[in-house]
Amino acid sequence: MKCSFVTPLYVVAATSLIGFIMQTWRFSNLETKTAHLESKVEVLQSTVEGIVKTTEERRILHEDPPFKKDGEGWWVAEPEMFRFPAGIVIGPHYKDCTYGKAVLSVNADTGKDFDLNCPSGDGTVTFGASNQASGLSSSVLGGVSNIASGNYSSVSAGNVNEASGLYSSVSAGLHNKASGPFSSVGGGGGNNASGEYSTASGGTANTASGDS
Repeated sequence: MKCSFVTPLYVVAATSLIGFIMQTWRFSNLETKTAHLESKVEVLQSTVEGIVKTTEERRILHEDPPFKKDGEGWWVAEPEMFRFPAGIVIGPHYKDCTYGKAVLSVNADTGKDFDLNCPSGDGTVTFGASNQASGLSSSVLGGVSNIASGNYSSVSAGNVNEASGLYSSVSAGLHNKASGPFSSVGGGGGNNASGEYSTASGGTANTASGDS
């Protein structure tokens, strides 16, 4: 009689334990599913907010566009200031150029990539053809195959000139270099101003290596 009474108790205890384990597993699985659903809801909410924002921006542009077409078919901007944090490229985009921030570049559409300018430094300006401005706030304003690599350097015109020194400048000419800080080359050909504050006004194959 004792054995027959104890056996059902084991059965009841085992059944209760199994039920408890199953219930715990269900709760754990439910928590996992709930967390997964919450994650999906957050993604959906973010997507909806993005759609609403885009729709609102399009509505504003449609109702009050910054440009209007005049009687001659030209798109004319309102007399307001415009901000372009990234930059402006007029003409073809040069795919091999890593553009800097707040840049301005004008490219003629010749159909050849090597004719395009590359303003890779922040705050740089490039006009002309095949010109590069890589120094901070540097500029190449014309000519062909000129480089302004020094910070705040500039090349105004000419061909194959380079201003690599800090605040250096080359005004014109051919194959001129201004490599010293605050150096300048006025024109001519094959001139090099390598000293600090040095100047080569013009002529051919002149070197200004000492300080001014």
